[in-house]
Amino acid sequence: MEPKLLFFLCFVLLWKGANAQKSWSIEEKNLLVKQYIRTKSEVNSETASLTSAQWSFKEGPDKWSIAQVIEHLNMWSLLTQHDARYVIMLGENPELSNMVASDSVNTSFIYETNPHVSPDHTIPMGLVKDEANLKIFNSKYDEIIMAIEKSKLNFRKFVRPGINGRHRDLAQIYIVHYGHVDRHLRQIRRIKANPSFPK
Repeated sequence: MEPKLLFFLCFVLLWKGANAQKSWSIEEKNLLVKQYIRTKSEVNSETASLTSAQWSFKEGPDKWSIAQVIEHLNMWSLLTQHDARYVIMLGENPELSNMVASDSVNTSFIYETNPHVSPDHTIPMGLVKDEANLKIFNSKYDEIIMAIEKSKLNFRKFVRPGINGRHRDLAQIYIVHYGHVDRHLRQIRRIKANPSFPK
């Protein structure tokens, strides 16, 4: 094979590899919506019939109640909506989108089992009571689902610049969000499995 042709083929393969993630299909969008619907359903299934005592039960003095967990998730829904609006306002950024790491790299931290430390601005105050938290959760989650469903944007081309090159595209912002809900679903189930959980 001629050197020029070999160089061209290598360039094409490298270009395809760098841009493989930049496509955004209706199937991908539907899968994203499906994950949001799934996590919403699971949160409701785990919390819809809780008593006031169950909502407020804590495993220890420094632990969160289920009400506080949902309050925390509500704060994250607001942060996700803010991030989504911000990257859309920035507009498409093909150059930066080519620097975004894969979904697995960008979301691996949210699926790890190690404990996370919540930023100060996402620590629940416990002022929202019982099922009022669930109503807020459903309302904000529905807003996000509707925004995804109605959008005609290529989520891979809208990027939030990150520190030390840790850029995240709009699809990944949403993936991290529902992954964060999955993390706290495990926490809710652990709280409910505690032997001292009110019956």
